[in-house]
Amino acid sequence: MRRFCLILFALLTMLRMQGQEVIDSVAVVPNEVQPAFQLSDTWMTDSLHLPVLTRFGQMPYISMYPYLWGGYPSWNLHEGLNMSLGASVFTQFGKNAYHGAGFTQDLSMMYATPITKKLSIAVGGYMEQVSWAHDTYRDGGLNAVLSYRFDEHWEGYLYGQKSLVSKRIPLPLYGMSNIGDRIGAAVRYNFSPSFSIQVNVEKREMP
Repeated sequence: MRRFCLILFALLTMLRMQGQEVIDSVAVVPNEVQPAFQLSDTWMTDSLHLPVLTRFGQMPYISMYPYLWGGYPSWNLHEGLNMSLGASVFTQFGKNAYHGAGFTQDLSMMYATPITKKLSIAVGGYMEQVSWAHDTYRDGGLNAVLSYRFDEHWEGYLYGQKSLVSKRIPLPLYGMSNIGDRIGAAVRYNFSPSFSIQVNVEKREMP
């Protein structure tokens, strides 16, 4: 009986020691998870530096038409293929030939990629169809943006656009899809991630 008790005590001691070893190995797991924070740091230093564009992939501008003074819907591009689909309804009042309601459908595609750690490019195009004043108008274009980040505050951009208009479009519709051929440059200073100032200089030709 004494021998049986000694054997049982030895077995329990071994099991206790093994359990302690498992606990020790579990305690090491948090140190192995630590590299996940390094991935977050890598993501924060992404090399794709492009301006916020309109839903057509164009550089924004201040429109001459009051209904666009509030700005265009912004589009923050990610690396790879970007696609935007849209539909809207609008109306215009007044004593002119273009009063009434209208409908639009649009499709935009942009491909963005970094060339180096500071240089990025985005190219693509857009198509839009507008039904208004008992007629249908179609507009399309090609655009590209080249971006260079000098440091954490300064960024510079070169951009261009080529419009492909199927037929003459009424003047009130020019501001909706920013019709016209454009080539320009811009400089932006970032005070913080949420506040910046940008100055654009461009040449534009409208049909």
